[in-house]
Amino acid sequence: IFLYKKAKDISKKLLESFRARVMASSQRSWSLSSLPLDMIEEIFHRTPAESLLRSKPTCKKWYDLIKNKRFIYEHLRRSPGRSLRTDERRFLRIDQTVQIMEPVTRTRSEKPIPHELQPLENIKAMVHCDGLMLCLCSDMESGIVHLALWNPLTRHITLIQPSTRFTTSDYYGIGHGVNKYRDGYKILRFSDRRYDNYHHHHHSEVDFEIYYCETSSWRTLVDAKVDWNVDFTCHGVSVMGNMYWLAHRDVEEEEELESCIIGFDFTAEKFMDVCLCPSIFDYNYLSCFGGDRLSLLQQNHDEPSLIEVWVSSKLADDGGDVSFTKYFSVVSSDLPWLHLDRSEDASHPVYYIAKNKRIIAWCEGMMDDGDRLPVWIILYEIDEDGVRNQLETERHYEYDYVGTFLCGYVYVPSLVPLP
Repeated sequence: IFLYKKAKDISKKLLESFRARVMASSQRSWSLSSLPLDMIEEIFHRTPAESLLRSKPTCKKWYDLIKNKRFIYEHLRRSPGRSLRTDERRFLRIDQTVQIMEPVTRTRSEKPIPHELQPLENIKAMVHCDGLMLCLCSDMESGIVHLALWNPLTRHITLIQPSTRFTTSDYYGIGHGVNKYRDGYKILRFSDRRYDNYHHHHHSEVDFEIYYCETSSWRTLVDAKVDWNVDFTCHGVSVMGNMYWLAHRDVEEEEELESCIIGFDFTAEKFMDVCLCPSIFDYNYLSCFGGDRLSLLQQNHDEPSLIEVWVSSKLADDGGDVSFTKYFSVVSSDLPWLHLDRSEDASHPVYYIAKNKRIIAWCEGMMDDGDRLPVWIILYEIDEDGVRNQLETERHYEYDYVGTFLCGYVYVPSLVPLP
């Protein structure tokens, strides 16, 4: 009776306590395992994915439930990390290891880099969707580019085979249709030839195509036409199954660039004009907000003491009627540079907007240390009054440091299986 009344309020700590009791005493094992399956399922829906993964070997009934696809997608739908109430968001970054930071507890874990993603310098970008990471890897010497789909929690990974070949000028997105459980995930590929030194050798190469994960097949988008270029610093954000990018288009009458948000609808399988951007600063970063909106963080090169945060209205399926509203501004002389240029590398912050108008960011910074310039990896908490907290998580020197935040992202761990 007690468990029945408390099922809706049970937390991770309570579940771990139950599990410890089960493992410690076989005489008590009947008490939890004998609960009705729907009761156990309700408890598990409110349990973090990491704890569920550790619980799979506990008993066969739990194992069968946790690996069930219907349960996995319902757990994902109800995940607290998809809202602003309870935070399960993580920062994921690849340097010499896979580093996962829990911003709330300020704890960091490290795991080996999957051998499919090695060597280290080949990892160029990642895009996140439902706990799955779409990773772009390239070999600068051979020009070979690989694409991999990876679940960092379950450690499962698979390489995506190209229809012809991948190039370093490709952009990628990942999403799904209205029913992802039935239709599966899709990957979009399109090319930006501004930065491809070898494009003149590949005139016949497809510019727009979709990969269907369930059937491992590609389809060319013959009618896809765009009049914009993606901001080369933006790797895209997947929200509610669709992809979004910062982009620029020429305005011939005014002879200037117009900044906008463009998207790709994976249900209709077409690009969409979402909205114009607020006044663009030198550095602009796009992220998800509240599970169904976008956030835009801005900082100028000549005015680092000012950060502006904008939040969009709820995203519509057709991309229409979306606008940005200024959420809050931070004006403080102690604000860090969230963008860092290191010789040929450019570092971008991994960030999200938390409740009570706070910026949680994990980024690089450099400080003068005599003859050497150490690179600091710092976790910042910034509110309207400035830097509220900061934590140095690493320190490197340029000559022995090759990692960048180009391959960092915010993600919510999930049990979603690879196709």
